[in-house]
Amino acid sequence: MNYKNIENTSQLANYLRCNISFLENAINKEYNIIDLKKEENRTSDYLLGDNDEIYVDKFYIKKKGKLGGFRGVHSISNFQLESTLKILNNYLSEIFLPQDCVHGFIKGRSTKTNAKPHLKKKILLSLDIKNYFESVSVKMISESLTTIGFHENIAKNIANLVTINGYLVQGFCTSPTIANIVTDKFDKEIIKLCGINVVYTRYADDLSISSDKEVPEISEIEDLMIKYGFELNEEKTNKVKRGHYQFVTGLTIFDDKTPRIPKKIKRNLKLEIYYISKLGYKKHAIRRVKNTQIEYSSSEFKNEVSEEILKTQHRLFGWIHYIMSIEPIFGKKMYDILIKCKKEYITPEMYLKHYNL
Repeated sequence: MNYKNIENTSQLANYLRCNISFLENAINKEYNIIDLKKEENRTSDYLLGDNDEIYVDKFYIKKKGKLGGFRGVHSISNFQLESTLKILNNYLSEIFLPQDCVHGFIKGRSTKTNAKPHLKKKILLSLDIKNYFESVSVKMISESLTTIGFHENIAKNIANLVTINGYLVQGFCTSPTIANIVTDKFDKEIIKLCGINVVYTRYADDLSISSDKEVPEISEIEDLMIKYGFELNEEKTNKVKRGHYQFVTGLTIFDDKTPRIPKKIKRNLKLEIYYISKLGYKKHAIRRVKNTQIEYSSSEFKNEVSEEILKTQHRLFGWIHYIMSIEPIFGKKMYDILIKCKKEYITPEMYLKHYNL
């Protein structure tokens, strides 16, 4: 069925391959949010999987960077809702193609493609949309979906389906795609403002504008943000001239050929991998855990060492996988060294034998 021909909830349910009673329930009822910081919210219905209620877990991830804090992320506990949103997201990704300047959450585009247009520019202006997903309301979604061809009532139903308390949330697979759809008019206005001599790219909430001459005034961009329902994050606004540290989505753009991983990250990764290659994961993990206030001889310390080994392996291979997509030669070199290291898993029993070494 062509999405433009969907006129009622029954047709929408067929389109999304889900049960109509479930869909009506999901559209018309608020999701039950289980805040994992508050165990009292865990009801017996949640534990038993009550079919009449749709539960969504909310957990917290520590934010990177100097500002710190925690980011609330939602995880769907209901299989049918998760499946329905995945199908919807696949359809929306086929229906809507963002502007060329948009690089976040799009197949074939990445942080590298986002940074590449800004290579060796004399001026780089970096901006950030404050609370990006949480700024996208039901009304904004409904209007945007209507613009790309959905019937108004269907657009409203989808908007209710993909939001919590009237706004997008982090953790739903549909949030990045829908945010890009909603931000399309804003992107077009920024492109118009920049003209032919200024480069503009956006990766989710990160805006990068560069030029060999001048860039638009921050106030002009802020005015456009306000016009389309967004807010400028002043703490993440930065204007940098060539010769200073210029970063776009975490990559340096001083090179005229390709974006690169910052030297500090490569240096730290190289040192850690070298240490592990010489002394092993166990001693490396023990050294890191010893910096905590946990009693050395306690079972808690032993368990911390075991967990630290696993976290270190996952973290390093995760970094190498990412670096391979940016600087494959360096990434392959680090991978070859790390893969030769024995993947040691320390148990509490092994701890007593090794922690003093």
